[in-house]
Amino acid sequence: MEPRPHLLTRLFIDVVLPSTIAALALILALCVQQAHNLGERVDSAIALRMAHLAGELTGDEGGSPQAALDRALLLDKEAPVLKVELHRPDGSLWSSGAAPAQAGTTYRSELGGHGGSSWLSMQIDTRPLRHAQGMVWLLGTLCAAGILVLAWLARVSLRHRVLEPLSHVQHAVHELVNARPPQIDVSPVSAEFEDIQQALQRLSELQEAQRRDWSAMQHDNAVEALDRLRQSQAATRSKSQFIALVSHHFRQPLQALELFAAGLDQGVTDEQQSLFQQMRTSIGAMTRLLDALLEISRLDAGVIAVKPVGFTAAELFMRDRTSLNHEAARHQVTLLWRGSHHQLHGDADVAASLLYQLASNAIANAPQGRVLIAARRRGQCVRIEVRDNGPGIAVIHQQRIFEEFVQLQTSESDRRGGYGLGLAIAERLARLLGTRIGLRSEPGRGSTFWFDLPRMPVMERHTNPHKHPAPAWRQAG
Repeated sequence: MEPRPHLLTRLFIDVVLPSTIAALALILALCVQQAHNLGERVDSAIALRMAHLAGELTGDEGGSPQAALDRALLLDKEAPVLKVELHRPDGSLWSSGAAPAQAGTTYRSELGGHGGSSWLSMQIDTRPLRHAQGMVWLLGTLCAAGILVLAWLARVSLRHRVLEPLSHVQHAVHELVNARPPQIDVSPVSAEFEDIQQALQRLSELQEAQRRDWSAMQHDNAVEALDRLRQSQAATRSKSQFIALVSHHFRQPLQALELFAAGLDQGVTDEQQSLFQQMRTSIGAMTRLLDALLEISRLDAGVIAVKPVGFTAAELFMRDRTSLNHEAARHQVTLLWRGSHHQLHGDADVAASLLYQLASNAIANAPQGRVLIAARRRGQCVRIEVRDNGPGIAVIHQQRIFEEFVQLQTSESDRRGGYGLGLAIAERLARLLGTRIGLRSEPGRGSTFWFDLPRMPVMERHTNPHKHPAPAWRQAG
């Protein structure tokens, strides 16, 4: 990219220089024309004088031409005659005047006559002509110098009247852009720059007013944000208290009901046995719903602390393997496990809960099918995948399934039990781990859910391979 010329240079080249060149060219043309006119005028005067002298000499061929030659030496300011000579055919030479110290310009003219041809020569002093032409060129040079001085003054005027006010405007705009009050030049300038300075002054006042409004708005926002933080903290404390209250006042009565129902199951009729079975099923459903709601509340309240440790994929798979195998057998699902040798790093309990939610969802959606739980390396991470060959999920529903109480099967025959909370819990657990749940699915071709966990650092893997405490595995029923 070529460097841009300075504005003063650009203005001088575009505005002043063309006018200067045009004026100089005009002066040169006038000087040339005037000098040429002076020379032509002298030539015309000399030619007229020689024609007049030739007429006198031709009319007086028999007499003496000396008087006519002497009259030709009369003074002429424009072209003084220095010497006149007449050469006749008989060889006689008549002359008038003295030979000049400095040679002049000689003009010759041939004279016709009866006795033959003769010729007339006249030597002219051209110093007055050269002096007049020199004065013309001197005046032209002075005019050219005046034009150059005017061009220089125009450049100075451009700097003073345009460049300096424009520089002040540029500096003021730069200050406005950087949110600083500009210093407006109050020196007298043209009306246009005065209007610009007044506009900059108004912009500065508006910017200052906006800055005050923005400061007040920031103060109000800070106060409002502090209030919201306090309300959020109060809500978090309320959620924690609610979780503790529900855990104590609802879970224990449900467990007691389950124990009472189990105690009444002895020595009863078949009809009562069926009734007690329905009671236990209802109590179990209420317990699972309560556990899911409590889990969501705990995750939303942020009361779960993440404790990253190193563990293997095998330890992750063993966490709820027994429970998942029983659930798979109940749904007649073949459950497969792959890649248990990978080393992982993260919160083992949260990761196991996340895997359980995804696997339980896959088993429920693939009755009499297959579910694969695998760990695969992906760069610096290990991807935990859960694949099933169930009905699949359309693209338009792949975001909704992570919302609470969303189940895609709407008919009563399609309901598989549950309340549509498993994937909502899984999505919150993934955020807690600092990862996300990926989904790849098409209708009729099954679904694949996955999440990524960091690999165990090499130093921790080699220096402390088996000394980290194993997670307290639980069996989720």
